[in-house]
Amino acid sequence: MTSDISPDSSQINGNGGHSNGANMNGNGVHSNGINGHGINGHATTSHIESKDGSKFPPVAICGMACRLPGGISSPEQLWDYLIEGGDARSPVPKSRFNISAYHSPVKKPGASITEFGYFLDENVDLGALDTAFFSMPRSEVARLDPQQRLLLEVARESVDDGGEVGWKGSNIGVYVGTFSQDWYDSFNREPLKYGVYQATATHDFMVSERLSHEMDLRGPSMTIRTACSSALVGLNEACMAIGRGDCDSAIIGGTSIIMAPALMTAMSEQGVLSPDGSCKTFSAGANGYARGEAIVSFYVKSLDAAIRDGNPIRSVIAGTSVNFDGKTPTLSMPNPIAQEALIRRAYKVAGISDFGKTGFFECHGTGTTSGDVCETSAIGAIFGQDGVHIGSIKPNLGHSEGASGLTSLLKAVLALEHRTIPPNIKSLPLNPKIPFEQSKLTVPNQPLSWPIDREERVSVNSFGVGGANAHVIVESAAKYTPSRGAVAPAATTSNVPQLLLYSANTAQSLKDMTQNYHQFLGRTSMDLADIAYTLANKREHLPHRSLQWCKKTHSI
Repeated sequence: MTSDISPDSSQINGNGGHSNGANMNGNGVHSNGINGHGINGHATTSHIESKDGSKFPPVAICGMACRLPGGISSPEQLWDYLIEGGDARSPVPKSRFNISAYHSPVKKPGASITEFGYFLDENVDLGALDTAFFSMPRSEVARLDPQQRLLLEVARESVDDGGEVGWKGSNIGVYVGTFSQDWYDSFNREPLKYGVYQATATHDFMVSERLSHEMDLRGPSMTIRTACSSALVGLNEACMAIGRGDCDSAIIGGTSIIMAPALMTAMSEQGVLSPDGSCKTFSAGANGYARGEAIVSFYVKSLDAAIRDGNPIRSVIAGTSVNFDGKTPTLSMPNPIAQEALIRRAYKVAGISDFGKTGFFECHGTGTTSGDVCETSAIGAIFGQDGVHIGSIKPNLGHSEGASGLTSLLKAVLALEHRTIPPNIKSLPLNPKIPFEQSKLTVPNQPLSWPIDREERVSVNSFGVGGANAHVIVESAAKYTPSRGAVAPAATTSNVPQLLLYSANTAQSLKDMTQNYHQFLGRTSMDLADIAYTLANKREHLPHRSLQWCKKTHSI
């Protein structure tokens, strides 16, 4: 292959050994991404000096993967879902717990105010894991927290999506944000059930350390619990670690699986859950948040290293910040002054002073009575002179708590790639307590082409219920390179037969993977040479293998 052939098809995952996946990730085109071969072999980034003298190197988002409500198993499926205005609200599945035994339409101790939320589809088997792909015995897998099981698969997909090979034994960090501990709580009720796996199967610290162990990664490994901001705080930690040289790249994960009623009853007593189990961000009808499930993973790397190593670049993290609300009237009450300071700090670190050029702001936006008002107040104080489009993914997919920051970041990156701001659902009629007109805050209700007078830049908020806050600024990869990447026109290779190399850990996985690729090839417009390049050069070659000579229109 010549350097003209792009590995952008690295987002076709097909890991082959995953019980819930080997999935095909949609159209495969990173429209604003860089093609993965670098820019003439030269680094193009510079370190940005922050107020305190520390350096923040731009960090490339190379890979993304997810399992989300609404049957979403890839970022590309998520994009289609957002553009179509999908709403994944559903009753609590009976496979989780019997919500009717805990539900009460009026607030009372030990009861859930709602029977609804946002859950992964039943075809996502929370108890399954391909033991041929990972090293655990079946006896341990059977006792493993579903958050550990699913993150193993999704994290591996994000690394594949990022075109990373030869990662075993490398200095890759792992940072995982989580919140609920339903599996651990069930262990406390039946401690003898877990035997020798009591610590490793149930405790939250193992969510990150299990991943590092199974993938043989040697960088820092930590689970972060700052409530709803956990995953985005983890992203901040990962970026700082890359800047310090603690790791060369990092996997950032966010997990939220609802297996027990305890948190639903606790949040109901606190008065923050929506009785109808629906997030209605920015709406006059907003009455609390609805809990949601999510498993999300990002693979990130310093921009210089990503260009040097030929990784695809989906977008670039320009700056991050974290802070705390301080002493508010109650522990869970947000502080708009602290939120404003958080955003300003991130822009300071990123070296960005033109707030008015930001194209879109993805809010934390849970739909609570005080939360939306406080957050938009802080945003208006910064962006009110020129205005900004705002939105939240939570009306579509619920509030995935510890994973929610990464779910929001998925939307932000996809918006940049497609140069389109997705519509917000369930926001009308608008909340009269939010000064939309005064602060020039616009909530799009239809897909909106990127404003021509704005930079391809998105701000993302994530706030913890206890007061720990995080913010990230992401920008189009095109800004950091001389061009958007010289990808060879499809016409130059579309009629040339290509050799497609498939591999998996088992014969059945290989068969499934091959069938999935056949379906994908029938609907994609991607250059076949890109797909061949990725399969040959950006995938681990596993024991069970097959090959296929293929033209765009038929196999040979």
